[in-house]
Amino acid sequence: MTREKLIETNGLYNKLERNKSIVKLKNSYDYTRLNIIGKALVNDKGDRIGKILDVIGNVSEPYALVLQVNEINQGDRLYIELPLRGRRR
Repeated sequence: MTREKLIETNGLYNKLERNKSIVKLKNSYDYTRLNIIGKALVNDKGDRIGKILDVIGNVSEPYALVLQVNEINQGDRLYIELPLRGRRR
């Protein structure tokens, strides 16, 4: 059983062609330490929406390039799903 941590995003910024979108991220997290590339993007119901391909932009305004699996609508609450490590014994 895996546990996940959900990080909220600022939502959909722009739709691109070939099932790709740009999602605006919150600047309160250090995405270089979190390493969110390859992680799942889910909505508030927990449905998998896509996979993060890259983090673009500067530190004050980060964006994520997302490969969509399902449709993303404007105004959807989107979260990045990070698996939590188990504690060492």
